[in-house]
Amino acid sequence: MHCHRCQSLMFPIDLRDWGGGPMHESPVAWRCFACGDIVDHLIAMNRNRTENNREEWRKGGARHRVAALGFPR
Repeated sequence: MHCHRCQSLMFPIDLRDWGGGPMHESPVAWRCFACGDIVDHLIAMNRNRTENNREEWRKGGARHRVAALGFPR
């Protein structure tokens, strides 16, 4: 696997819950040898979104809930 930032090689790392919380699965991420960038499954999903999906995501969520309460933007 190659880094999104610098195109260097990446190696797998194990992300653990160091706070001692329950771990349902052992998530694996990738870390770049050169720049230290870390990519897990969620970061990869967000980077692969199309522009339309990004726009839909931006329009939804907390912004709509705040607007519904009547807070100014």
